[in-house]
Amino acid sequence: MPRILRRARPPTERHQRAAEWARWFTGDSSIAAYRRELAQLTGLGADLAWELVSDLAPLLLERVPAKLGAQVLLATVTLAAAQPKPREAGWALLATVTEELTPAHARTVLETLALGWQASSTALTSTQRRQAIERELRRVIRRLAASGAAGLDALVAVVAVLGISEGDDSAILESIEGPHREQGQEEAAQPPQPGTGKAEDER
Repeated sequence: MPRILRRARPPTERHQRAAEWARWFTGDSSIAAYRRELAQLTGLGADLAWELVSDLAPLLLERVPAKLGAQVLLATVTLAAAQPKPREAGWALLATVTEELTPAHARTVLETLALGWQASSTALTSTQRRQAIERELRRVIRRLAASGAAGLDALVAVVAVLGISEGDDSAILESIEGPHREQGQEEAAQPPQPGTGKAEDER
């Protein structure tokens, strides 16, 4: 399993990011919570459900609440399944979201992955499920590009490798003004209140 790589940051920035992350991600993120949620979502036994996502789970454990993170893991597994190296592809996607984006934008992308997985629940084939998630991911990338989200260039590069960008990654990158805009322009987003996360509400 790949090591969890944390971007090198000065201590002050690292502490500030950790505090901001805690504002945006609240709830039980233990392995026990993930196992329960995965079993409920998949209808499988806890051990079998956990086996589906165990390679990617360390990226979200103790960081993202299980009610959101379990759906994100299932969505990522679905997205990466067609790749020659699915584990590495899924790892690259989640590591980019959790390490390169601001916590606010990471929450947006993770919720979108979860909603994409929900939307794919009625699909008849694995291809249709993957396409439903891809549509949601492309949509949120375009929206974040319009707001000049910091770190989005890294996410665009990853999804291009995954074949999700439909050739529009150059246009998206051109819409990002410089490497970063001021964080204050982040859509005036506010951290979700307990129990009001989009992915939880629409389950």
